[in-house]
Amino acid sequence: MKTLIITLSLLFSSVALAQKIVVIVNENNALQSISKDQLRDFFLKKTKTWPDGTPVKFFDRREESRERNLFLNNYIERSSREVETFWIGQKLYTGHSAPTQVNNDSMTMALISRFPGAISYVSGDIPLKSGVKKIEVTQD
Repeated sequence: MKTLIITLSLLFSSVALAQKIVVIVNENNALQSISKDQLRDFFLKKTKTWPDGTPVKFFDRREESRERNLFLNNYIERSSREVETFWIGQKLYTGHSAPTQVNNDSMTMALISRFPGAISYVSGDIPLKSGVKKIEVTQD
């Protein structure tokens, strides 16, 4: 019984952590949802345009940020170290650079509002600013 309670506690806490960040896009983006796989492909630059042809501009957070760790664990399913190694390889072999990193939620929202193809993530407990909207991430 004790094991079941611990397991359920861990499950609920990981679900709660995933809900503490939200994925945001420019308010002019027509999509209301994105799959976890599409999000991963945008972040890793495997897909470089939105369905309407607009170039994707992904903004990441600094390596030490809580939001980045939550995002990588819950959506990219890679550690920070694995992601850094991936981007080193991409730079060497394809010339692709990692997404631009920003310092905080406020700066992230300011950049998302300026670029039509922008996408990123912010803390789920702050109000969204004008020019950005939340986009749901689906499992399929």
